[in-house]
Amino acid sequence: MDQQQRSRECSDTVAIVGLIGLIAVTLLTIGDVLLRWLFLAPIDGLHEVTRLLYAIIMASFFPIALANRNHISIRFLGNWLGPGISAKLDAFGDMVTFIFFVLVGWQFIVFTGELMENNEITWILAWPVVPWWGLATMLLLLCIPVQFIVLMGRRSGG
Repeated sequence: MDQQQRSRECSDTVAIVGLIGLIAVTLLTIGDVLLRWLFLAPIDGLHEVTRLLYAIIMASFFPIALANRNHISIRFLGNWLGPGISAKLDAFGDMVTFIFFVLVGWQFIVFTGELMENNEITWILAWPVVPWWGLATMLLLLCIPVQFIVLMGRRSGG
């Protein structure tokens, strides 16, 4: 099994966990609406929990989008200039995407470090936010090797 296939399988697994998290948030939201409607008793702190979960959920879908090359691309210029130039433009786009995720990953590390230094907690439940943002940061950092594999696969013709 080659690196691209392993990257896709790992990314699939992370995305499935993210999907399970999204379903859980949806069910919690439905439960909160029903409790508000039937008993005038919302789930306390649900907004705080869903905010933390959304960071993780969103970060869990980036690796699979990168591994499967499911991102925006504008092909009219490459189509007009021919397949050789089109391939170079795609490689350039992959390199820019790689650099983007390196920079965003670095900023997520800085942000999570600041949360840790300040001992940030949620307002209502008083939960520490660092473990949640730490997981979101790790998931976002997973994008760097995934995109690197995509970039190297393009260079080798894959």
